Amino acid sequence: MENMQKKADGRRVKMTKMLLKESLIDLMKKKSIHVISIKEICEGADVNRSTFYRHYDTQYDLYDDIIDDIALDIYDVYLGCANEGLTVTLLLTQILHYIEDNREKFLVILSDNGNISLGETYNRITDRFINRDHVGELGAYVAQFIAAGMTSVLWTWLNKENRRPAEEIAALINSLMRNGLKRAVDFALGTEV
Repeated sequence: MENMQKKADGRRVKMTKMLLKESLIDLMKKKSIHVISIKEICEGADVNRSTFYRHYDTQYDLYDDIIDDIALDIYDVYLGCANEGLTVTLLLTQILHYIEDNREKFLVILSDNGNISLGETYNRITDRFINRDHVGELGAYVAQFIAAGMTSVLWTWLNKENRRPAEEIAALINSLMRNGLKRAVDFALGTEV
């Protein structure tokens, strides 16, 4: 009986957090996180302020939890592809499909209404996938450069209503990472030899 109660409590906590996250994302479609109050978040999620404070201290903690969820989801996609031995282009395609499936959330998070700067976005991306001690300082710069470029490409791609397929964007990103700018431009123009 006690085990069933713990399961029910776990589901309730998960549902409450999901409602709070959805409320914050909805509010951020209209205004900056910096002007969103806890009261507004709670009203949107239909929960008490005390319930909010049981899980988070501020709206920024809630936002960070959303970012952490996304990072974990992308990492799960990465692990799944790594276990299947998929190519980099197929891995990127899977990640882009995940991002496209969560387009509204990504547009809000990457917008000016979010709380993290692009530099912080790059740090979070690279921290998940590289060991800075292993790749060294110059390797970390390269990873930051790639993450910055990918974030910019994602922002541009997500903002288009008639987007190119994820597979094409993944191939372009892979070409940029593997072959450099000249070959990627040739790839994009269809003049690659």
